Amino acid sequence: MSQQTQEPFEEFMEVIRELTSLAGAIAGVEEAKAEAAAQKRHQFLDGFIQEEQAQILKLRGLEQRRLRLAKALGWESLTFRQILEKAPPRQSQLLKPVFYGLEQKLGRLQKARKSSEQIIRVRLHELEGAIAQMQGGPYDNAGNVSLNPPAGSKMRDKYV
Repeated sequence: MSQQTQEPFEEFMEVIRELTSLAGAIAGVEEAKAEAAAQKRHQFLDGFIQEEQAQILKLRGLEQRRLRLAKALGWESLTFRQILEKAPPRQSQLLKPVFYGLEQKLGRLQKARKSSEQIIRVRLHELEGAIAQMQGGPYDNAGNVSLNPPAGSKMRDKYV
């Protein structure tokens, strides 16, 4: 491996490691967010969301570096599997565990994100139901808040 490709390759590996670490951190925030929502500790959600947004900005920066380095290495627009096939055997052997680690963290992130979204959707549904009850709105047969309540349901006692 020449010095010209050695330095970008090492930097590429480091970026992948940083992406792996960041994906794990974001997954941790997603899991904490899901736990807070499940326990109806909504006061914590805003902090988790802000932390997640900061990490996503960092993720975007790392992804830009990864793309620049991949281009320098001749791997532009290749998937990780394609990179492993195209890379020289020594580089491929070094990349395999790094890519595997990233794949594992991304799987955890995907699972945590799905769980978080489901729990938050349930909490929103509960909130809609509570608001509808306060306003006297009925539910439809599927248990959803009806946006078209019967004609007489909006009548209230009014003093003229």
